[in-house]
Amino acid sequence: MSILESIILAAGFSSRFNEDSSFRKYLLPFERSNILNYVILGMTKAGISRINIIIDDKTEKSQILDSCANFFEKIEIDNQKIDLNFIRNNFSERENGYSLFLGAREISSETFILSMADHIFSVNVYEELIKNYNNQDIVLATDSMKIDGFYDLDDCTKVFGVNSQIEKIGKKIEEYNRLDMGCFIMKTNAIQKISQDIEKNKDMFGVSDIVISAINLNLNVSYLDFPNTIWLDVDNHKEYEKLKKIFNKSSKYRPFNLEIIFDNG
Repeated sequence: MSILESIILAAGFSSRFNEDSSFRKYLLPFERSNILNYVILGMTKAGISRINIIIDDKTEKSQILDSCANFFEKIEIDNQKIDLNFIRNNFSERENGYSLFLGAREISSETFILSMADHIFSVNVYEELIKNYNNQDIVLATDSMKIDGFYDLDDCTKVFGVNSQIEKIGKKIEEYNRLDMGCFIMKTNAIQKISQDIEKNKDMFGVSDIVISAINLNLNVSYLDFPNTIWLDVDNHKEYEKLKKIFNKSSKYRPFNLEIIFDNG
């Protein structure tokens, strides 16, 4: 497969961390850097060179660029090889489906990786999705709930799937056998068309609405299980504290299973 582009959804208000939405949770300190920089590094290690980051109308892209450049310099990676493209979502209240719509319009590769800015995994899910991709329209990374997880089940998006095909998805579905891990590989043309059609008719819509539409159109909407993967959606202070306890120097888990050596030890 040719090298993919990616989209990182980072236009949320982070309202559970600050009432005035002045701070972005993906910039929370994490392992001598911040959460977003590890998402970017995981994508880079998976062979993705162009990363499209959807940000809100108040975020300073220079803050992200400077932070990323500093991090990559510390771990001795040439950040000149990484193309970060920032896309403004001036209407974040329209939810993350609208952010995906904006990002998909900018994609030139046949397929792309989609990830949330605040999800951390113990394996490189981006790399595994690319390795296992077989021309589906959508493939979602899923947790088959075979081991005890650290996620907040009430806040998770649930999935019901059979024989690698997703039949239902949503936070409130009653029958489910998997959890949405917030990471996808998607076929560009399909997502561009679906998201454009939804955007014309709905002010607010989520990524799940786009997936549901693809299912209703009888597209190939699949899941890929990650049964032994630890993952966290850092959506509030409690999840952030879990993140710091699970992924640290003394833990067996590393973010995206990355072995990182800092230039100053």
